[in-house]
Amino acid sequence: MRASLTLAILTLAVLSPAAEARPPLCAPEVIESNLVGAGHLTQEDIDADAGVNLVRCGDVTGDGATDALFTVASGGTAGDTHFGVIEGGADGAGEVVLYKQGYKVGLARRNAKAFDVMQPHYASADANCCPSSYRQTRYTWTGTRFKAGKAKRLESAPAKFYRP
Repeated sequence: MRASLTLAILTLAVLSPAAEARPPLCAPEVIESNLVGAGHLTQEDIDADAGVNLVRCGDVTGDGATDALFTVASGGTAGDTHFGVIEGGADGAGEVVLYKQGYKVGLARRNAKAFDVMQPHYASADANCCPSSYRQTRYTWTGTRFKAGKAKRLESAPAKFYRP
């Protein structure tokens, strides 16, 4: 009986949610703090709902450490208008290695050295609700920075780019 109880406790400890907790760097408030510290955001921006919206955690700089890939909301109808990467360090702290402007940005991690950005593409007569197509751009880590690839045209945006 005692051995069964010990085994059950060990199994629960291994499977507990705390064992799979996201690194602190992946929390929106930590990302926002990094962006404020780097001069990309102000507290007034955050108070006006222009804070971090989507977060995709995982290695995108090829070093095995967890990085934070994120979007920043506009606070209005433009959706997410910035995206970037905070490179995770061994101590859990991070450094902003990419911060770019966009419009209605969506993100998806590709692998340990790349991610894709999705944005709508509007023809001259398109309403803001209804773009003619989308552009998917791959960003690849070179070892020192991210390099944007050629944009690929898509008729519609896969849901994975925009869902939390």
